[in-house]
Amino acid sequence: MTVKLDVIQNEENSKNLLRKKNKPFLLFTWKRIAYWIVSTIITVILAVIMQTQNIISRLSNLGADIGLGERLLMTVYDIGHLGSLYGIFIAIALAIAFLASGGIFHFIKFGRGLIYSLAGGAAILILLFAMKRAFFDVHIIAGARDSLGIILQILAGVIGGWVFAHLTRDLVKQTSSDESNLNENKTIKA
Repeated sequence: MTVKLDVIQNEENSKNLLRKKNKPFLLFTWKRIAYWIVSTIITVILAVIMQTQNIISRLSNLGADIGLGERLLMTVYDIGHLGSLYGIFIAIALAIAFLASGGIFHFIKFGRGLIYSLAGGAAILILLFAMKRAFFDVHIIAGARDSLGIILQILAGVIGGWVFAHLTRDLVKQTSSDESNLNENKTIKA
């Protein structure tokens, strides 16, 4: 009877220990997801603004008279409409890029901001050409049909990657200190 109670008590202790260990991991994961969403929103807004202004600039070069009020209205309209669809693609591209960046940083341990920034820019570049290939060799993002437009879109991705690296820097420091504490505990027990 006492053996059975000890087993049940040990199982309860194990479950409580797992809950305590998983709580920081779940919080870490939710924070990372929230920061990915924030960086995606910033990237989308910047990409759409740059796309819209590039198109308006090209229209102005053709002789169209577009005032500041019209520019602002077009930009806000594009953020709401183009941004909602383009944002889905950007979110997927940045998620893949940030996961890969985390793996790269895990091994080289330096240049975190640079790694995420380059990954964000590369994700947008790859996304633009993947969309072009998927849609009958036509750039769907009209503001990215010339070199300047592509560079501006890449810049939006670079900024989004930097934002993600900046927001998650405290999470990385916390994880590193948790790992070093865990290693110290293993050393002491051994």
